[in-house]
Amino acid sequence: MEETLADRDTARQLHRLLHDLPEPYKEVFSLRIFGELSFAQIGELFGKTESWARVTYFRARQKLKEALKR
Repeated sequence: MEETLADRDTARQLHRLLHDLPEPYKEVFSLRIFGELSFAQIGELFGKTESWARVTYFRARQKLKEALKR
């Protein structure tokens, strides 16, 4: 029971942090995780390269990890 509550709190905190991410990090992360788009598709949507999408996603993940540690 306590693990379930902890998971819900973590999920809620993660959604709050995701909402606060600046663009394009928020959008790229959401498209990758929730939209299940490939990096190539994300890059195409933004008129950028696949590498740009990968780097942006990685940076978004790093920002979320850092924020969760606080």
